[in-house]
Amino acid sequence: MRRLVVLTKSDQVNGFRLAGINAIAVDHVQDITQMISDWLVKKEEILLAVDDSFFSALDPVLLDGIYKSDDMLIVTIPDGPVSGADEARKSRIFDMIRHATGVQIHFKGESHDNR
Repeated sequence: MRRLVVLTKSDQVNGFRLAGINAIAVDHVQDITQMISDWLVKKEEILLAVDDSFFSALDPVLLDGIYKSDDMLIVTIPDGPVSGADEARKSRIFDMIRHATGVQIHFKGESHDNR
């Protein structure tokens, strides 16, 4: 892949840009559809990161074109509240980090009974 492009909501784009990432603010899935279609036609080599909410609204035919493309890969960026299953997964990750480092770290947002 030649470049990473993040397609995210306009209220989140500056955070990605501050990290030095090529981020594009979008407010409607139609904007994303047009951009991706153009990139596919031009055969641009892109690792594309898209917000979950936008990804869920993409046309299945467009997604099929991305999956079949040798020039574009797509990943999703989680958005929205964390579900119970995600909490359990996050707790396992915290425990693995503690085990790997040998340090009993307390992570932000973690309650005392999670340890």
